[in-house]
Amino acid sequence: MDAAGTVERGDLLIVDGRIAALGETVPAALLALPEGQVDETYDAAGGWVLPGFVEGHLHLCQTLFRGAAEQSDLLRWLREAIWPFEAAHTESSVAASARLGLCELIGAGVTCVNDMGTVHHTHAIGEAIESAGIRAVFGKALMDQGEGVPEPLIERSGAALDEVRALVKRFHGSGGGRLHVSLAPRFILSCSEELWRDVHDLSIEEGLLIHTHIAESSGEGHEVERAVGRTAARHFATLGLLGQRFVGAHGVWLDSEELAELGRADAALVHCPGSNLKLGSGLASVLSWKDAGIRCGLGSDGAACNNRLDPFAEMSLAAGVSRVRHADRPLSARDVLALATSDGARALGLEAQIGSLEVGKQADVIVVDATRPHHGPTPESDVYAALVHSSRPSDVRLTMVAGRVLFRDQRWITLDPLAVLADAWTEARAIERRVDAEKR
Repeated sequence: MDAAGTVERGDLLIVDGRIAALGETVPAALLALPEGQVDETYDAAGGWVLPGFVEGHLHLCQTLFRGAAEQSDLLRWLREAIWPFEAAHTESSVAASARLGLCELIGAGVTCVNDMGTVHHTHAIGEAIESAGIRAVFGKALMDQGEGVPEPLIERSGAALDEVRALVKRFHGSGGGRLHVSLAPRFILSCSEELWRDVHDLSIEEGLLIHTHIAESSGEGHEVERAVGRTAARHFATLGLLGQRFVGAHGVWLDSEELAELGRADAALVHCPGSNLKLGSGLASVLSWKDAGIRCGLGSDGAACNNRLDPFAEMSLAAGVSRVRHADRPLSARDVLALATSDGARALGLEAQIGSLEVGKQADVIVVDATRPHHGPTPESDVYAALVHSSRPSDVRLTMVAGRVLFRDQRWITLDPLAVLADAWTEARAIERRVDAEKR
């Protein structure tokens, strides 16, 4: 997934967590190693070796809510189900939710996530991420107002940003540089102008990404215009929030002027086709994003509105949505794979470290089996089409982050899936009881 579009048969050498050589340069690089040998090898014959997937927009705190808030539009879904569930979270339930999501993601070849937590217990998400070994940008959700927001989720700006600073001190750069803390104001309707201005200032002060939602549904857009007198993109521009550190999820309802503004600011957008379809939010025009010069990524959103955390499903849906929106010029399969890898890394400002297999980059590498019946008869004839349209999570044979194996041949190394599922079941039932008690 490099700029040259290299696809070749050969070996890949990793030294000290970074890619040291590829293809025909590997034999010479091996000779330069002490005693000319490696500590461990993995036989990827019959598989594709590619950079790990970048999950550009995610809510790990919502994994326990999978299947619990069906058949709804965005704002009703948030106000009637998701926010009450999040308000019922405890530290242990947030941790269980994060571990369940991470188990699914790592097994599907995801090596980097951009996560928005809930208002409280973000440190539990950070600890789960750190322990699981995945790469991540993550932040606590910021909310200080909003119709239908439960009282436990409303937090003064000063107190919220003090917690962000504590998260930065604890996690930013931890895990050998794998973890990065972000600012995660939820969306315009749940954040006051004071909070947005404080977010702007702290982003500059600490160099943090601003991860938020933008123009997700038409109903949300109408409420935003009534609340602030302009669309979300124009409001963000007025507040000076658009820039290289701005990452907006969804972007379904953006007009050409707004896209041009985002492009000039070098902001990023993340496409979440599965969530957009399930909530009936609409069909984003990623081709228009790219034409406007906007950095683009791909995300699953959360297990409560998808319900999969599956990069292969998102790639296939992204290709299909593009075909419907732009039948004369749809995204190619390679374009879509880039959204999930190299472009996704650019969207998070991590392109110098990850997103492609190149010497010197972090060894965030996966192996995808190409020998299954659903790949036949000739998957090698178009590797991009095979990965985007035919492959599935069960094809992932190896997931590695910074040279550390997290998943190998259907076995998790850093997580115990049976224990993760048991904890998730227990904590999900406890959340349901707390929500029911609150309703009474």
